Amino acid sequence: MGKQVGRAEVAKSAGVSESTVSRALNDSPLISEEIKKKVREQAEILGYFPSRTATLFASNKSFTLGFVVPYYRNIMPFTRPYFPSLLDGLLLGSMDRGYNIGIVFEKHLGKYRTYNELINSHSYDGLVFAITKDDFPELDSMLEHKIPLVLVNNYHDGAASVYARPDKGMALAFEHAVTLGHHSIGYITGDLRFKNGKDRLAVFETLAAQYHLDIQIVEGNFSRSSGFEALSSFGRRPSLVMTASDRQAFGFMQACLEHGIKIPQEISVIGYDNFQLAGTSSPPLTTVDHPITEMGKLAANMVIDMIQKGTLPEQRWVDTGFMIRKSTAVCGGFQ
Repeated sequence: MGKQVGRAEVAKSAGVSESTVSRALNDSPLISEEIKKKVREQAEILGYFPSRTATLFASNKSFTLGFVVPYYRNIMPFTRPYFPSLLDGLLLGSMDRGYNIGIVFEKHLGKYRTYNELINSHSYDGLVFAITKDDFPELDSMLEHKIPLVLVNNYHDGAASVYARPDKGMALAFEHAVTLGHHSIGYITGDLRFKNGKDRLAVFETLAAQYHLDIQIVEGNFSRSSGFEALSSFGRRPSLVMTASDRQAFGFMQACLEHGIKIPQEISVIGYDNFQLAGTSSPPLTTVDHPITEMGKLAANMVIDMIQKGTLPEQRWVDTGFMIRKSTAVCGGFQ
C-alpha cells in the first residue's frame, strides 16, 4: 500500500497553502472558483480524500440542515404526503451542496431547550421549518440571534421564507368552475391558525365575490376527517366543493361515496395540493397545483447560502397552478 496522500501534497501540487486547500474543498466563498477548480483537480489526481471528521472539526460546522416537522401524538408526519414531498425537495437542494438533512421534531429537541441551543451546539448549521402557525413565538429569538432559517408555507417580517401564492391556481380553479356552469360553490377551509389557511380562504372569498357566486363555507383543518365531516355541514348541497387540501378532498369524496352521491355526476370536487395520490384517486382529482418539492429545493439553497455566503433573509414567492382531471364536470351535465 502506497503512502497516504495528505493535504500538504495537494497544496504543493496546486501551488497554494494548506489552509487554502481546506477552504477550497469546503467550497468557501473566500476562495475564487478558479482556485477551487485547481485544488479539486489536483486532489483528484493525487487521490486525496479529506477526512469528514477533520473537515467538520476545522470548519466548526456539521454540514447538516435540520428539517423541523410537527410532532403529532397519534400519527407520524411522514404518513402525510406534504412532508415527504417537501423532504424530497430539501434532499435535491442540499445534496449538490454537500449537506445532509436531519429530522427535528417540533417541541422535542432532545437535550436542548431551544432552537438557538440546537444551532449553537453545532448539531445543525441551519433550519428549515416545514410549517408553522401564524403565531410563532420562538421566531423572534431566532431572528435576534441571526439563526440561519427558512420558513416554508409561512412568512414573517425579517425571516427568510418560501411561500406559494394561492391566487393564480385558485383563479384558474374558479374560471374552470364557472365555465362548467357552477354557481353554487362550497368551500372547506384549512386550519385558520396557519397563514396558508387564512390566505386560501381570503382568495376564495375574493374570487367568489368577483364571480357573484352563491357560496357556503365550512371550517376545517386540512385533515381528511374534516373533509369527510363537512358533507353534513353544508345546509344545502352545492354543485361544486373546493377544499384547502387534497386530503380534505379525499375525505369529502369518501363521504359522498358512503352517502351514494356520485362524483362528478351529482357534485364536482376541486382539491388543493396536487400530490401524487390526486392522479390515482377515484375519480382522479381536479386540484390546485402546489409546488411543494420545488419549494423544498429552493428553501435548502436559501438556508445554505445564508450559512456559507452570509446572504440576508429574503422572502421568495412561487405561483400555484391548476390540474384538471375527472372529479369536475358540467353542472347538471350528467343528470
